[in-house]
Amino acid sequence: MKYRSKVFNSVYKTERVIRLAKTGAYSAPYLAKIFGCNKKTVFKILQANEITLPNLGRFEKKIYCNERFFLELNPISAYWAGFIAADGALSERDKSIAISLNKRDKAHLYKFINAIKTNARIGNISSNSSVRMAIYSRPLYESLLKLGIGPNKSLNIGRIKMPRYLESHFIRGVFDGDGWISGRKITHVQLGIAGNRPFLRQIQDTLVKKCGINRVKLYLLPQSGRACKLQYTGSQIFRILDFLYRDSSRQIRLDRKRQKLLEIRRRLQVNDASRN
Repeated sequence: MKYRSKVFNSVYKTERVIRLAKTGAYSAPYLAKIFGCNKKTVFKILQANEITLPNLGRFEKKIYCNERFFLELNPISAYWAGFIAADGALSERDKSIAISLNKRDKAHLYKFINAIKTNARIGNISSNSSVRMAIYSRPLYESLLKLGIGPNKSLNIGRIKMPRYLESHFIRGVFDGDGWISGRKITHVQLGIAGNRPFLRQIQDTLVKKCGINRVKLYLLPQSGRACKLQYTGSQIFRILDFLYRDSSRQIRLDRKRQKLLEIRRRLQVNDASRN
């Protein structure tokens, strides 16, 4: 048995909680009542031993969501899988998925809330000008693991299992989460995505095949450990952007980044083949 934290001084008492929990006949509040403790104490024991209790009707699940969201892939779920792969955080301990963004992009979190049909709330991070939301769901967490997205993804993420017809949506999600576009001249305009080397190689393979662009070298980002950047310059970046945005909609793209792209196109007088 796993004892990652001492909740009760008595090992025997802890073992009794585990034994009763495994029967599936008790809710966490009821176990807390039996042992005369707070239900948070019971949850600590359950989490440490990877035990999930069924909803026995004694209490309602406070936070809900579409737990099959990433099992039934479509343009919407593929986009958000890419966004989480770039800018989300998964916790193995509590089986949660969290996204933190600058307050200026708060509206984008509401798009995710609507897509996944959750009542989870967006909170402010007091230490900086960011907002955060988290969903605690083992099925949702495990469905992302099956795609290849897990904890410590900046170091461990490799090849993602994504159908070819959804690759543009997935990569657009990655670009919105961890990409950039800049430049004032056509010869100096840049598009880049940061990430783990194997992950970026998979993205580059798709872009080379679908956009007819050259293969470029991946460079380590300064002071980032193992993180790299995939970067393209010049007019070929608009072939990439046409591919990424061609079948997009406002529900699955970051408004601020899309607006910046349109401004660069206008300034450089480049036609937008992906406008919709």
